[in-house]
Amino acid sequence: MYASKVTRDVLEAAASVCGVRAEIDAVGRRFKVRLFPAERTILYSEGPKGGRRKYRARYHRRRLGFPQGTGEGTCHAICWHGFRDYFRAVYKRAPEASFRTALATYKDRDHFEATFGPTGYRNIGSKMYPVQIREACFCSDTFDDSEPLYPYASVSL
Repeated sequence: MYASKVTRDVLEAAASVCGVRAEIDAVGRRFKVRLFPAERTILYSEGPKGGRRKYRARYHRRRLGFPQGTGEGTCHAICWHGFRDYFRAVYKRAPEASFRTALATYKDRDHFEATFGPTGYRNIGSKMYPVQIREACFCSDTFDDSEPLYPYASVSL
C-alpha cells in the first residue's frame, strides 16, 4: 500500500502500537508500506522433545486451501482486522493521512471510517469456495469482530 500526507515516524509508531512489523520505503513524497505479522507464539508442541510446533502471530491471516479458508495453516500476511487497527492507529496521530491499497483508497480518517467496513465482504477465495476477507483469519475465533484487538488503537470520532 502507499501512504501520503504522513511521516515515517507516525507509520512506525502505529506498527509498534498494533504489534505488526512494517517495512517502509520512501517513494518520492509518499511511502510504500508492507505489513507483516510480528510476534510469534507457540500454540502447541507435540512429541517428547516438542518435535512439531505450531506458531501463530496476532493478526495472522489464514492460508486459503481446500476447502477454502477452513485450514489451520497461515500465510505470511496480516488479516483485514490488522489493517483496520493499523489504519486507526495512524489516523489517531495523523487524521489527514491518505492510503491507497489494493481494496480501496482512503482520503482521510472520516473517509476511512465511512468506507472500510464494506471492504470486509470482498471475496478472496474462488467462486466454488468463496471466502470473505474478514473471515480469512483467526481473529473471529477469539475476538469480537467489531472491536479492535488493541482498544487504544481505535479512533473515536
